[in-house]
Amino acid sequence: MLNTIKEQGIVAVIRAKDHDEARGYIQACLNGGIKALELTYTIPNVVELISEYKDHEDAIIGIGSVLNGKMAKDAILAGARYVVSPGYNEEVNQVCKELNTIYLPGCMTVTEIMNALEKGNKMVKLFPGDVFGPKYVKAVKAPIPQVEIMPTGGVSIDNVEEWFKMGVSCVGVGSSLFKGSLEDIEKLAKEFVSKIEKIRA
Repeated sequence: MLNTIKEQGIVAVIRAKDHDEARGYIQACLNGGIKALELTYTIPNVVELISEYKDHEDAIIGIGSVLNGKMAKDAILAGARYVVSPGYNEEVNQVCKELNTIYLPGCMTVTEIMNALEKGNKMVKLFPGDVFGPKYVKAVKAPIPQVEIMPTGGVSIDNVEEWFKMGVSCVGVGSSLFKGSLEDIEKLAKEFVSKIEKIRA
């Protein structure tokens, strides 16, 4: 699953006030070529939504904003294929290990990143990304080259190239993607996918 996420290059972080709004965002992302979708716990009854999309052939569904082991377990049993949290949580780490699910813990400091790696996680979510900026990734990867980093928060179509140049494995994109109409979101999703393909080529 880690390789699948890296291959995609971009994870859409979806927050919505209800399932109808979330479904619109999901479809706009899929139409635009973004398949890795992190449905967050800020969506009411998100576990039901995961169940609904778990067998969708194009969608790679994960769960985000996970704060404890129960949240992780409920989502994984509903069909979430990876788990993302705003910070590292030992209980979540344990549940993911037991259920053989990729865990992307949120990390800010080098100490947190080292701890996440020691606990068996290969990729971390750099959060909030905009507080540090792309150069932080390069600085971290100098002494810890093996760490895979996914910045979330502050990634936009204008700076995505810089993030990849500094060594990220993929990016998480939230508020900068979900602006305007569903057509606008689909169009921007296509731009992100196309730009990341060009950067990697």
